Amino acid sequence: MRSFTQFSFFILVILSSVASAADWPQYLGLRGDAISSETINANWKANAPKVLWKCQVGKGCGSWSIVNGKALVVGNDKGNDVVSCRDADTGKLIWQHQYPEKLVANLYEGGPNTTPTVDGNRVYTLSKSGVLFCLNLGDGRPIWRRHLRDELGGKPGGWGFTASPVVDGDLVYVLPCSKDGAFYALEKKTGKIAWNTTNIQRSGYATPVLTEIGGKRAALVFYGRTVVAHDLTAKGKILFEHQWKTSYNVNASNPQYHDGKVFFASGYGMGYAVLDVTGATPKILHRDQDIRMIFQNSVRSGNTITGVFGDKRIDAELMRMDLTTGKIHWREKMPGTRASAGLIGDALVLLSETGELIAGEISDSGFEETGRLKILSGKCWSPFAVSNGRLIARNNNGEAVCLDVSP
Repeated sequence: MRSFTQFSFFILVILSSVASAADWPQYLGLRGDAISSETINANWKANAPKVLWKCQVGKGCGSWSIVNGKALVVGNDKGNDVVSCRDADTGKLIWQHQYPEKLVANLYEGGPNTTPTVDGNRVYTLSKSGVLFCLNLGDGRPIWRRHLRDELGGKPGGWGFTASPVVDGDLVYVLPCSKDGAFYALEKKTGKIAWNTTNIQRSGYATPVLTEIGGKRAALVFYGRTVVAHDLTAKGKILFEHQWKTSYNVNASNPQYHDGKVFFASGYGMGYAVLDVTGATPKILHRDQDIRMIFQNSVRSGNTITGVFGDKRIDAELMRMDLTTGKIHWREKMPGTRASAGLIGDALVLLSETGELIAGEISDSGFEETGRLKILSGKCWSPFAVSNGRLIARNNNGEAVCLDVSP
């Protein structure tokens, strides 16, 4: 009997380790691609997830990071940006750090648009005006502070700095888009400039995507008027560049790289395009001006792109596209005009701008919905985050909710 009990415990430990997921330490998760290996309960028709907690986090469109059971987000409250760290299971406030920052409600509720980036015991946050903090994860105390505009000469777009800091190795990457260069690498422990590019770019709104291009570590950046690949092994040398001028420089959705091809999309009548970047200069393989993403994210799986396309005057549609040919495998209508997306294990999860959380199974043949919940009111423009069975989302007004989606 004792040996059977020991064996059962051993199996339980194995299953628990398989079920537990990687952390969600930055914008769009572990690799910045909105994909997690975690297994969750997505069959909400049979077993709807319970609400674990709710809270107010201040106005803004920045998403959550979840690391080691700690959930972090930034919001604006009464003229201050507030970085808050909460217990992911209970919502209890562990610490918060605040500093003066204007709300700047320019055609929306206002507040910060970036997501905290967690690396080891450090948290990196960036405000709309360019205040860059490195905080201690344990207690929120500042380790160092820089200012992208005042110190680096940065020039944000009309909606401020919105590209979240990205950590890689010993460096943290930011996009001041100053007259001295667009792309900066700072020492993550000190904030000192390690190097910066000299290319001049209009500021966009997309977070850099780190990837491998031609065997080199690279950053794919969607600037205000161009999509650029920077060689991170050669101090940001430009590998390729393609012009893409969107109204108001609103290039805000995450680009994708795969097998010599780059997918990117924007709104305001620009639509999407896929580039062949294997030659001397990028060449458009296919494009459709009516298939748009104003700022919502896409997910790449193999040679397919999946995401909710839509724009101010175009209703949201979940689509699955062949990256090489542009063939649309299928389209499904969704609420509102946009939604964030994440591939969590085998489940595709969507958060619509209308506050509906939708889950389903996905393949080239279609999308089979397995659950739909109304979890938030108002506009929900920031992506959700998932870690260890906890799904956390917020709306632009600062209402946040955590669901138990553990299997």
